[in-house]
Parts: sequence; structure tokens; C-alpha cells
Amino acid sequence: MARGFQGAMLKALGAGDHVLEVLSVEDLTRHYRRIVFSAPTLFDRPFETAGYLRLWVPDAAKPGRHHQRGYTIVAPDEAAGTITLEFAMHASGPAVTWAASVEPGERITASRYGSTKFAVGDPVPDGYVLIGDTAAIPALNSVLAVLPDDVPVEVLLERSHDDDVDIPMTPHPGMRVTWVPQTGDPAALADALGERDWSNWYAWVTAESAATRRVRGRLKEFGFPRSEIHAQAYWMRGRAMGTKHDAETPAVPSPRTEAIPAETPKPREGWRSRAGSTLLAPLKGRLILAGAVQAVVSLLQLAPFVVLVELCRRVLSGDADERALRGLGLLALVLFLSGTVLALLLITAMHVLDARFGHEVRTAIVAKLPRLPLGWFTERSSGRVKQAVADDAANLHYLVTHAVLDVVAAVVTPLAVLGYLFAVEPLLATVLLIPLAVFGILTARMVSASSAAIPAAVEWTARAGSEAIAYLDGLPVVRAYDLGPGGRLRATLEKHAAFLEGWQRPLLGRRTATDLVTRPSTSLLVIAAAGTGLVIAGVMSPVDLLPFLLLGVTFSTQLLAIGYGLGSLREAVAAARRIGLVLTEPELAAEDTPGVLPAVGGGRSVRFASVSFAYKPGHPVVSDVDIELRPGTVTALVGPSGAGKSTLAALLARFHDVTAGAITIDGTDLRALSTEELYATVGFVFQQVSVLDASVRDNIALARPGATDAEIEAAARAALIHERVERLPDGYDTVLGRAARLSGGEEQRLQIARAILADPKVLVLDEATAFADPESEFQVQRALSRLIAGRTVLVIAHRLHTVTDADAIAVLDGGRLVQYGTHPELVARPGLYRELWTAAGATREQEAHA
Repeated sequence: MARGFQGAMLKALGAGDHVLEVLSVEDLTRHYRRIVFSAPTLFDRPFETAGYLRLWVPDAAKPGRHHQRGYTIVAPDEAAGTITLEFAMHASGPAVTWAASVEPGERITASRYGSTKFAVGDPVPDGYVLIGDTAAIPALNSVLAVLPDDVPVEVLLERSHDDDVDIPMTPHPGMRVTWVPQTGDPAALADALGERDWSNWYAWVTAESAATRRVRGRLKEFGFPRSEIHAQAYWMRGRAMGTKHDAETPAVPSPRTEAIPAETPKPREGWRSRAGSTLLAPLKGRLILAGAVQAVVSLLQLAPFVVLVELCRRVLSGDADERALRGLGLLALVLFLSGTVLALLLITAMHVLDARFGHEVRTAIVAKLPRLPLGWFTERSSGRVKQAVADDAANLHYLVTHAVLDVVAAVVTPLAVLGYLFAVEPLLATVLLIPLAVFGILTARMVSASSAAIPAAVEWTARAGSEAIAYLDGLPVVRAYDLGPGGRLRATLEKHAAFLEGWQRPLLGRRTATDLVTRPSTSLLVIAAAGTGLVIAGVMSPVDLLPFLLLGVTFSTQLLAIGYGLGSLREAVAAARRIGLVLTEPELAAEDTPGVLPAVGGGRSVRFASVSFAYKPGHPVVSDVDIELRPGTVTALVGPSGAGKSTLAALLARFHDVTAGAITIDGTDLRALSTEELYATVGFVFQQVSVLDASVRDNIALARPGATDAEIEAAARAALIHERVERLPDGYDTVLGRAARLSGGEEQRLQIARAILADPKVLVLDEATAFADPESEFQVQRALSRLIAGRTVLVIAHRLHTVTDADAIAVLDGGRLVQYGTHPELVARPGLYRELWTAAGATREQEAHA
């Protein structure tokens, strides 16, 4: 552990010593060494991604002196109690000297505090650029290990020797590594960053100090917001944590500087991280003004107490000037009323501003939602949509009305009190800061001890909530087959409780101490004890205790309000960001003069012309698919899981727009049709049924709200659901979900009745009987046969035997069309379809014998 003030602070903040024993030493290259340590005491809390240790390395040239050096923790193994550290052996210095000569069995001291952590953003950035040198490779490897596979990753590394390129890197499918020779120029890494559109990328920079500064400046030139840059220098050229070294930069075989290949510059898009600030931009000036007014209000509200202190001074000193005393009392009253009135006017003005801004935001959200692709809703749970649309909009109330005022008041008032108390008696005011210092140290220790557990806590909460919903939804099955009441849910809740106990129990003492030091009674005790001693010593007069007793007792709680205010402000800003993200979501393109399809009697012709689609650039899900759906025919999409079947069908329903190519109906591009025209033409029936908390009549008439009762009943009869509806308590007026419930097969037939009433010419059908019981399957199949008659149908087939009579079968694999034909044709020739058919037959045979 460090000595002196630094060591004392680290110990106070909870950084304890850990003894590491060297188990093995391995040279991965001539200049890169891996050392495995036994360190069982390090596993007292979870390790964070890119977390590091502070290694206390002995100075071979100065016995008794140690240097602090941070090293990323690699491959922690709790069962074995071991960790690994990796050393770049490029320059001289105490750490490199120690690592070069270390042998198994030797021991070294380390502390674990202040470790940097990495977390994947939400939403996930469009890409990551990771920049550093060989010393940063352990941290970059840990970052690469947690990045999603479908994001591009640019890795820019500075090399000191040719064999640096042989240092193992964590594989990532989207990674491209660029090596830059080290020339001693700190601008080399920054110059290697090519000009391109870096919008919505995230940068993690961990290089030498001067190089890190240059790269940070370069990233800002490219438009990176501060929130999207993590720049932390891992070392400083010529210095080893405060000790100079005269080692020269090692020679590099080639002075040539490589660079990330530049792309054709494009107009920069808006950064998602700025969505919240963009949303709040119209309020910025008014919020600043409100903050300034609140500062004045806070001082006005404090001023009466200062005047009352002066009044008490005069009374206690025997001042008999009644006029002066009356004047001070009147002044205190005037100041109190002025502060109260101004505060009332300010909060009223902020509520008016909030009402107007909230109305604008809600109006914008309501106008935005119909323009979003349907796929935006299917990719998000209803809870997340509700959060952005309702909960976050409500959270803006605190941000606009109270957040700025609360934070300014929480800062200005304590600082003004502190300044006043220091003017009265500096020594006692200094003593008053002791509880605050204790509070700061305890809080820092709690944050350090629990920061790694916070993501796990969020994950446990989400897991418990989802399993609770699943338990309630499947209660009959759970009770029939689970081991004991609520078996799986109970086990999850017990594990969650054990996690919370393990996390929070060690913090109980610190929480109690934090509560005690911030209580007014604690401040009163400190003031009384120290003040009495100072009065007895003749350092201050008894009258000077009055302002401390009047204002100092609430000093700690006033400063404590800063933390609470900033926490609420962060939550409100996060809500503004989520709303901003919704409002900046790409919309479905709309033509100024939408096309109109000609009237036809039967189905329509649909063409997928060289269609490609990717949820993220560079990761196509569908690639160059050409399929024609002839009028009045059934075309089935088959293929293994992940082949792109559902995505391709969703493109026809325009859940998303194609990335390349086009989808046409009777020669008209989908994107040229109005939403009303499109969904009057294209209908869909999916496995997951959406039943509204409304009457049966309203559920069926969802696509045609103006349909007559006779039309609704005719659709229900055609879908074979009429008789079941008649048996409901109020028939077609029965509110589903309240007075009655339907089975899964009945809900499917209700959905089919909805589609029959809408009468679309083109139908997208996700095999609705895939998970139905035999009786329900029979009824649903009969209803479907009536629905598809005369329409152009695209069906997603999960079970091949259900589409053997299809007019055409398109076989997809990896997002590409690999076979096309009828069932007899495809079975007759070698290929994926015949393999799937054979496998499906074997499965059916096994089920028949089971």
C-alpha cells in the first residue's frame, strides 16, 4: 500500500492490501509476458469488465521504495483462486524489471480500488473503436469478449516490435485490427484514424498519456460527444508513476504509419447520445434563468435567519434600542415574505412551462408512433414502449419543474451557510466539516464495494419480474408439473434474496454510520462539544454559537440533498434521452403522392426483386432474394431456424423497409403506397395473437371499425368462432379478459375472423397451428382454408407436412434463396429441402412410437 497521504486516503476509501503469489510465468511473445497468480482474497466481490489491480512494484534501484502500476485482471478463476496479469516488456521501469526476473513462488502486494469498468450501451452503439497499444491489450480483450457479435469493431493498436502482432486477441466476428508502428510521435495513433462517418460509435481509448490526448482531440473533430469517449491513459512516456526513467524509445523496424481505411465521408447523422439534450434544447435558456432565480430565492430564504441571528446577538448583549430591534425584526419578515413569494412565482412559472412542454412532447410522441415501422414495436416489449411513451413523459415533469431548482437550492444554500459560518468562526466551521468528510468516505467505500453488483441487481430484478409474469400466465401448467408451489419462481426469488443479502448485509454497518453522521442531532452534538470547548478556551464568544446552532445543525442534511437531487436529475435526464430516441427513430418513408393499386377481383401479384435487409449495417439477414407470388397462389417459406423466413415475410407487411431491392404489388413499390392502402391490401395472421381488452365485436372489427353487426357475424361464422361467441355471457358484447377468456385455438380463429372481415388481397400467414392441440388445429385449419381462398398467400412454414400442397415452396438458408419449386420437385432432387423433409419424417416417426 502507498505511504503518506495517498496511502491513508486509499485505506480510508476501503482499498485493502492483497498478497499475490506467482504460480507460473509464460512468454506469449519475446516482448509480452503472462503471469498467473494465486490470489484467493481478491474474490470478495465480482470482477468488472476491464477492471484492474493497483500493483505495488518494488524498485530494484531503490530498496524499500514501491511504485503503483495498474494492470487489467485477466481470466479470474474463483474456484482455483487465481488471476492472470499480462506485461508488455517494451520499456524499462520498475514493473517491467520486476516482471522480467520474477520466478514462481515470489509474492507481491496489490490493492483493488478505483477500477474502470466497461458496459455495453443501451441502445447498443452502431460500432466500437478501440484504441491503445500492447499495454492495453488485456483491457481491450475483456471489452471484445462482451461486445455483441453483430456490431463492427475497429481496433487501432500501436506496436513496438514486429512480434506484437502475435499477441493473442479475443476473436470477434466484426473486428478489424490495424497496427500502427511506434515512432515516438504521440500523434501517430490520432493520424491513423481515417475520416468517415463515426456517428453513434463509441470510442475506448487506453494508450500512452500524450497519445491519448491527441486521439481524444481527433475524436472530437469527428463529432464524438464526450459521453461516447472513454479516454484513460495507461502509462506516461519516460515516467513510471512519478519516477523518471532515461530509457529511449525502442527502435521500430519501419517508420511507415498504417491507418484505418478511410470511407467516403457522408453527412453526419445525429448522435443518439445527444437525443435528450436535443429534446431539451428549447428549454435550455429558460432552465438556466430559472436556476439563477432559484439562487436568489435560496439566498433570500437564508437571509431572515442571518438577520434573526443578529437580532439575538443584540438582545443577548443588552442592546435596548427598541427601534433598531424592531427594524431588524421587520427586515427579517420582509425578507421571509419576499423569498416565499418569489419562490411561489418561480414554481408556478415552471409548472406552466412544464404543462406546455409536456403537451408538446406528448403530441410529438402520439404523432410519431403511427409513422414508425411495425417492427419497432415487435422488437420491444409492451413494458418498454409504455416506459418511453407514458412513464418517461411523466418523469419530464420533475426535470422541467423541480430538478434544476432542487439542485441549485441544494448547492447554493449549504455553500452560503458554510461561507457565513466561516466568517463567524473559521475553526468551528472547520470542525463542522468532519461529519461531512466521514460521510464522503463512507459513501465512497459503499460505492466501491457495491458498484460491481449493481448490474447484477438490475438483471436479477428483471429476471424475477419476467418469471413472475410467466408463472401467473402459466399457473395451471405450473401447478400441475412444478415441484411444489411456484417451484421455479420460488427458487429464483430465493436466489435473488440470497444475492441481495450477500450484497447488502456487509453494507449495513456503513449505512447506519452514514445515517448517524448526517443527522441534525450529530451536528448539534459536534457544535455543542466543540463550541463549548472554544468558548471555555476564550477563542470565541458564546453569542457566536447562535448561528451554528440555528444554521449548522441542518448543514449535513442540506448537503446530503445534493446527492439525492443529482440522482433524481440523472433519472429524469435518462428519461428525456429515451423520449428523444423515440422521436429520432427512422420512420417509414412516405411518398408525397401515394400510389393507388388498381381494383382486382382476386389476389394480387407480389414480387421480391433482389431484396436484401439488415437490422444493422454490414450484417444482412436477407440477401438478394428473388421470388414471385402469383395471384391467388400459396407460397411457403421454409428453412432452418434463423434462415430469414420471418424477416422476409415481415418485409412484405412492411414491418421494416428493405435495405436493397424492392417489393412490389402489381408492379407498385410498397414504399409508394400509403399506410391505409398497404394494410387494406396486405393482411397477416401470426402465431402470437393480440386480443384487446375490449368486446368480441370490437376485436373482430379492429381492421374495419365501421363494419356492421351482420358483417362481423359473417366473418365469425366463416372463421368457425360464431358458436363459441354465442356461448359467452354477453355474446358479441362480452369484454374479453374480464368477463371471459378464450383458448389459444379460439383466439386464433378470432384473429382469422378479423382478417376475413378486412378482406385483404395479399395474406402473410405465420403457421398458426404450429403449437395447437389436434382438435384446435383441425378447427383452425378449416378456418384458414376459408381465409386463403382466392388470395395471394405467403406462409411461414414451421412444419413441412402442412405445406406439401403449396403452389410453390421457397427454401431459405442464411438469408438466401437456395431452392424453389413444388414439394414433389424439391423432394426429388438433392438439397436442403430433402434433408429437412427427411429429418421431419424421422421426428414424426419417433413421436408416433412415443
